[in-house]
Amino acid sequence: MTAEAGESHKQDISVALLIENEVLAKGLEALLCDLDRVGSIRLWDRETLVESLASQQCDVLIIAAEQWSLLDGAQEDFSRRMPRVLVLGNDPFDEADDLSSLPSDGFLTMSGLSRTSLDDALHRVIKGEIPMPAQLARHLLSGSAPTAAGGVRPVRLTSREHETLALLAHGLSNKQVARSLGISTHGAKRLVGAVLLKLGSPNRTAAVVTAMKSGLV
Repeated sequence: MTAEAGESHKQDISVALLIENEVLAKGLEALLCDLDRVGSIRLWDRETLVESLASQQCDVLIIAAEQWSLLDGAQEDFSRRMPRVLVLGNDPFDEADDLSSLPSDGFLTMSGLSRTSLDDALHRVIKGEIPMPAQLARHLLSGSAPTAAGGVRPVRLTSREHETLALLAHGLSNKQVARSLGISTHGAKRLVGAVLLKLGSPNRTAAVVTAMKSGLV
């Protein structure tokens, strides 16, 4: 057994699903049951979401794009309990007007959903990376930058922060950012924190989206 395989067996990731499409939820549950790194699976619903976030610990919440807006404000209320959030949808960004208020740590597209892609996304999101299918990344990066009339406030980043932002847009973790910039992990954390602060974003994914809207990447 390789070290990577050994790590996946030891993770025992607990996963919660908030997907109102019963067929999709059951299919995803079946895929998750087949993954070695998944230790438990819970099915959540909108009626008990707040209670579930408050009382049930899980490592990753997979939520359908259509239900994503239900998490509005959840980061503030459950900052110590919020799991990693994976959004499932072919174009999740069309489902929400204000991404900055919605917790998100990665994305899955239904068109590219498979046992392998799901396993990889769980592995990466637990490591602190931002899993995002290439087709979705290309779609975001090819979007038109907003004009000044769009109301996006100007943001001034240092050259180092611009480099950091570009690496975040490619889904790199703090360790990978540190390696790419030739600095310590602690230094990378400071840079990432500075970028999030200047962009007014609660997480890395929201920062990347805000940067795209501002024409910074």
